[in-house]
Amino acid sequence: MNYDEYFIMCRENYSQKDKPTLEEFYTNSVIRIPTERFSKVYYESIKELSILVKNDFDLMNDSSPMATHKDFWKYELQIENIINELVPFLEKERFGCCLYVDKIYIYRTSKVKERSSSYLWHYDNNPSEVVKNIIYLNDVTLLNSPFEYLVHPEGKAVLMTPTRRGTKMWNPPPNNSRLTKEVESWLKEGYKSIRVEGKMGLTYSFSNDAVH
Repeated sequence: MNYDEYFIMCRENYSQKDKPTLEEFYTNSVIRIPTERFSKVYYESIKELSILVKNDFDLMNDSSPMATHKDFWKYELQIENIINELVPFLEKERFGCCLYVDKIYIYRTSKVKERSSSYLWHYDNNPSEVVKNIIYLNDVTLLNSPFEYLVHPEGKAVLMTPTRRGTKMWNPPPNNSRLTKEVESWLKEGYKSIRVEGKMGLTYSFSNDAVH
């Protein structure tokens, strides 16, 4: 069973009136989560987590562009508080079904002079039903590596078609899903890059197949 088939089955078994439509899910591929609707616990947990992981990263002395925290389970309480607010919102307002949190990463990203690795324009080439959620643990400006994605001239995020969709289809993507040349061409045609600046706690949800 591919992910899209399983997604539909999950939605049918989810008892919610006025759930978001499939069209809304697939077309609204990059959205800001209205965290102002969440409780103070959400923001307090993010603030606590921010202080704690900053100390960890400072001690790691890792100068790589995307330093990865080695043991986020140290902060299970703060992460659980965040998930307990974010996941129910996503279930009701974005997916229309129950969700499974597959992975959690904590990164410290740095501004780079030359793009490489995940800084290259790419898409993740996972099934379209796989969505990533990014939470800023500090204030982010153009000076400290904001999340960036590509939009069409009319403003919609650019989505690629994945070659991995489930048990019936799981193939490697062209050029390892890197799109440097394509994006250079699209930018000349009126496409735009959106760099997301924001305060600590800003939360975005985006399709992993959005060009970012």
